Amino acid sequence: MNFTQSLNQPEILLVDDTPEHIETAVTVLRENNFRVRIATKGSTAFKLIEQHQPDLILLDVYMPEMDGFEICRIIKTESDFSSIPIIFLTSSNDAESIKKGFDLGAQDYVVKPFNTSELLARVHTHIKLKKQTESLLKANHELDSFCYTVAHDLKAPLLSLSKLTEYLDLDYSDRLNNEGRELIDNIQDKSKEIIQLVDHLLELSRMSEMPMNIEPINLEQLFWEVYAELIKLEPQRDVKFTIQHLPTIQGDSVMIKLLVMNVLSNALKYTRNRKEASIEATAMENEAEFIISIKDNGAGFDMRYASRLFSVFQRLHSQNEFEGSGVGLAIVQKILKRHHGLAWMTGKVDEGATFYFSFRKD
Repeated sequence: MNFTQSLNQPEILLVDDTPEHIETAVTVLRENNFRVRIATKGSTAFKLIEQHQPDLILLDVYMPEMDGFEICRIIKTESDFSSIPIIFLTSSNDAESIKKGFDLGAQDYVVKPFNTSELLARVHTHIKLKKQTESLLKANHELDSFCYTVAHDLKAPLLSLSKLTEYLDLDYSDRLNNEGRELIDNIQDKSKEIIQLVDHLLELSRMSEMPMNIEPINLEQLFWEVYAELIKLEPQRDVKFTIQHLPTIQGDSVMIKLLVMNVLSNALKYTRNRKEASIEATAMENEAEFIISIKDNGAGFDMRYASRLFSVFQRLHSQNEFEGSGVGLAIVQKILKRHHGLAWMTGKVDEGATFYFSFRKD
């Protein structure tokens, strides 16, 4: 076998301290074109992973110094290694270990003593899934980069177009009739709309690339601050804004402020036609997460189209009813995904809507 072929072989890290299990697994795997490295304890396993990340880890439950559960927990909480698939090696009657392994983030398990066909099938499946996931991540990264480049390159000529229209208006307004001035106003309005859309696309791309600085964030304080900023833009509004105790979460302050800005902007926008607008932010929690809700009495929407809400450029109201680019909620969802959270909405036409988002406690 030449060097190039060796590099193309998937690599498996076997973490086990039982000689007969090691011998059986290594023989089967090497015969089927896998490279295998062996660690008989946790500390050795971590050193081998840091030296070179394997494509998959076969991990025995019962190990000296540190058991397989602790090894798995550490790997899955380390961002650089968390995507490595882990298959636990366990005995057939150990249902509790199997469940605990899945809870810690393991992808699968194989019962000892090994059935070689089962071992190979599971190893092949999870290496294939890992490669597919990596391909999708790469494609998404390339798509984000493409969107950023296109949006960035579009912005300069759009700004020039907007500025040229301003000059045209200043220099020739006295020679234009009402139709000519209306046409210039329309060009300027549409230019501003497109520039705002490009800005939103740039924000959407940046959400994928921006490094995260995780810190405690007092959501209640942040909601009040953002609301105060937004309501200054509409001082004539009659809005009843209330907050029932919101938690402190762990997140990136820049991203979370953008999230809150988008959510409250939507609530204010879609309650604009209410004589007395009502917006209420509340929180619930369970063992694993906080769930924040923002309820309004605005225009609402038809739940049949709820699946479109978080897609780019998808709008449930016309531009004539409510302005917008159709990008804001896509940005919110991307921010939440980076924080391992989720967003969803419920609503009813002309009876308001409720926006929900979740945050893990850990």
